[in-house]
Amino acid sequence: MAKDWPERIPEGEELPLLMRCCGYRFNRAGNVAVDPVPPEPEELAEAERLGWAPAQTISLSAADLIARAIAAAARLDPDQVAAAFVAGVGGSHPRGRQILISYAWARHLSGAPRTDSGLPDCGLAERSEVNFSDQALRLALGYVWNELPANFLPDLEAAAAQGLPSPSADDEAVFRRLIQVIGSQAPDTTPGELEKNLARLKLIPKSDKYARYGMLQALAEVGVIPNPILDPSWDRHIPYSERIAAHQQVKGSPRSDIVLPLAGWRGAQGIDGARLQQVFGIEPASPCSR
Repeated sequence: MAKDWPERIPEGEELPLLMRCCGYRFNRAGNVAVDPVPPEPEELAEAERLGWAPAQTISLSAADLIARAIAAAARLDPDQVAAAFVAGVGGSHPRGRQILISYAWARHLSGAPRTDSGLPDCGLAERSEVNFSDQALRLALGYVWNELPANFLPDLEAAAAQGLPSPSADDEAVFRRLIQVIGSQAPDTTPGELEKNLARLKLIPKSDKYARYGMLQALAEVGVIPNPILDPSWDRHIPYSERIAAHQQVKGSPRSDIVLPLAGWRGAQGIDGARLQQVFGIEPASPCSR
């Protein structure tokens, strides 16, 4: 079957080209911003020659999305997925930041209970429009979040076809420091306050607050950041209806942009040291672990 996209994350000279074609640029601070200057026809033609279609969305049924996600996830090794995430946190390969969430969502789909539709309850609409070029670019730039699972497919297929990055020693040092900081928060620290503390420390390179929230969500999805409300998606398929119902149990008035499982964490819960060892092979150095 013919591929409908290049199944890779842009890098090298492809990255600035695809940024131009998708309407992005780096500002003076080095952050991603909207590019007010439209791409030249020659740039669009070069992107097309390389297999990219920046303005094209592909309509996929939920059944097709699930089948493709299952096939891609089956080709991935969980240890390599975890290592790629460390490389993403450390900043050598921002591409690695999303894969932990995408893989956790997909890894149990094959055995998940089916609904009356014959498909798992996994948060997909009957049909989804996916812009593979734009999503691949966002992955290259370090975007990460745990909603809109249709957009997990480009991540999974690129990882399966292209492989995943490995962390450097510097990446591992940043990741260990992140774990220490999470485990040493005051008992009543909220996720929002944790993100602000990370921003003040300037711990995670090449990140804004949304990327930091996303990486914290990833750690919550695998259970390293624990919560008493929702099981980690790393362990089992979490039906979308269960996820929605669990939000009713979140105490206080959680911010709408901080969702479960991260929304259920407070500083008193620290980190789950056993889960850190299980997923990442790292012994926790912080005393604030379970």
